[in-house]
Amino acid sequence: MSPLDLSLGQFHAFVLVFFRVAATLMTAPFFSARTTPAQVTIGLSLLISAAILPHSGIQAPDLHGPGQLALAAALESAVGMMFGLTATFLFGAVSLAGALVDNELGLGLANGLDPVTNDQVSLVGQFKYLFALVLFLVLDGHHFILSAVSSSFRDVPLVGLSFSAPLGSYVADTLFSDLLASAVRFAAPALAAMFLVTVALAFAARAVPEMNLFLHGFGVRIGLGLAVLAVSIPGFAWAFAKMWSRAQGQLDTLLRMMA
Repeated sequence: MSPLDLSLGQFHAFVLVFFRVAATLMTAPFFSARTTPAQVTIGLSLLISAAILPHSGIQAPDLHGPGQLALAAALESAVGMMFGLTATFLFGAVSLAGALVDNELGLGLANGLDPVTNDQVSLVGQFKYLFALVLFLVLDGHHFILSAVSSSFRDVPLVGLSFSAPLGSYVADTLFSDLLASAVRFAAPALAAMFLVTVALAFAARAVPEMNLFLHGFGVRIGLGLAVLAVSIPGFAWAFAKMWSRAQGQLDTLLRMMA
């Protein structure tokens, strides 16, 4: 192999590593914030790719022509996107849990603008999302994402993505079902408290028909719901840590299934 061929192969390897890293950062929690300029994400991806390439034992793929390079770049982008979105599912569960609580509190229409995602979110959902983001940083989740994408080249080499029926079933069934189940777990304390309030108000309506339950019940639901949210913050932190540990295992499983 001539030096020119070796240089071209290494350039192809660097481009493919960049596409996997960039796709991961653009979809992973914390790194994918819309407030982060695209130039910063691209520059960080270039730096990480330059650091990964010499130390990961990456073999340069044998590509011929720009068409094969574009197809290989699309495959590496798919690996990075699946990797980043798997970690993001946990935050989707947190936002969904906040929306469920808001509906029970009667705050479903009081949406706000999330500065991280630049989307309309519920008030409790925004609080839970930002709190979960702080917990993610405290648990070194951002370091795990960087180290995991670096070690992913051992499980899924360049141009080594394999689409299979078990992989599709795992993403469609396991990951999405875990998202819904996690959302219910995060919202369970407030939902249980609101159910008890509804039952208590129903008994009060039968005992004192003259009471204006619409006027008094609305304030009771909001006050008790916010109190339950405040008391359940330690439990939410514990549950998020457990769910994040489970998400790390799911990322490892996903990498093995993509190989």
